[in-house]
Formats: sequence, C-alpha cells, structure tokens
Amino acid sequence: MVDKSIPYYPLTMVKEDTENYPRYDLPAGYKFVFYQKGDEEHWAEIEADVAQFSSVEKGLECFNREFLTGQDLVPEERMLFVVSPEGEYVGTASLWNGLFYGEKKQRIHWVAVKDSHSGKGIAKAMLCRLMDLYCSLGYSGFIYLLTGTRNWHAVTLYRKFGFTEYVSDRSPSSRATDTEFAENTAKAIEIINSMINQ
Repeated sequence: MVDKSIPYYPLTMVKEDTENYPRYDLPAGYKFVFYQKGDEEHWAEIEADVAQFSSVEKGLECFNREFLTGQDLVPEERMLFVVSPEGEYVGTASLWNGLFYGEKKQRIHWVAVKDSHSGKGIAKAMLCRLMDLYCSLGYSGFIYLLTGTRNWHAVTLYRKFGFTEYVSDRSPSSRATDTEFAENTAKAIEIINSMINQ
C-alpha cells in the first residue's frame, strides 16, 4: 500500500551485479502468467488496490500511456501477473524500457501486490522472476527502478536484491534539474531510512 501519510520524494535505485540475486518461489497454489490482451483491467485493479490510482479508470489511462503508446516492446513478453489459487489476479510487475541519461536501459516497472495477499512473498518471487527474464533476454550489467518515499516498505525488498540508491550530482532524466535530483534523493533516503528503522 502506498503510504500517503508521508511527503513524497522520488528515489532511483540501480543494480550493476545483475547475475547475483536471491531466489524466491511463489507460495503454493499461486502461479505466474504473462499479460494477454484484456489483462489491462487486472493491472489497473491491482494498482488501484494499492492506492497508486484513485480509480480503475485512472489506472487504465496510465496503462495505455505507459505500455501501449510509442513502445517497441509488448507487454505479452514483459509483464507478469500472479494469480491466486482461486483465480484472482493479485500481483503484477514488468521488465520495461526506460531512459537513463538518454540511453535506453532496462528497468523494473510498476511492482504491486494487492493488500489482501501481501506478506506472502509474492513481490520477492516476482522480482526474482523478472531478474530471470532480464538475464534470459541477454541483458547484463545494469538495471534500475524508480520508487519513492511513499513506497518505503518496498525499498527493503529492493536492497535485498542488491539495488542501491543512486546518488549523483547529475540527474539521470529531464524530470528534475541536477540540484533538484540531488536534494530529492537525499531527502528520500533520510525519510525511507527513518521509516524502516521505526
């Protein structure tokens, strides 16, 4: 669940040792499936459930913008879902393109697990499966993700997988000036560490 009780600051995390990461399996009875046409409704429901969006409709708008517009990738090959033993779509995560200093790089994108199924290790298993996919596609040496203070609980998971906070005096994207990026990163790390240590 997105923690909206704290201020939002973005955080970029990177991993360069992409061949080493922990192994996790899904809980018994759960399974992975790749996106199929029509699953955007499931994606939007999951993301709305964790408060990334105020409604499923807003989630669908974002899905079209993020995954269907101007992309050379297809979600059928890059977007995972986790389905419960009862057939409910309960988690999602993607391996997707991103721009890092103007270069196309692979990123972990939109990781979410419905609150009713959290705490079962589903996010760990999804991240492991995405790293497997990353390696099987022939990538190596660098992957990144974007998170933030309101997803502070996920930072612990990312750190377990070897992702580290990207601290630099240069912003890797045009979304923030160099000064804004450095200041926001410092604030994000301070808030996240404070929340984790409570």
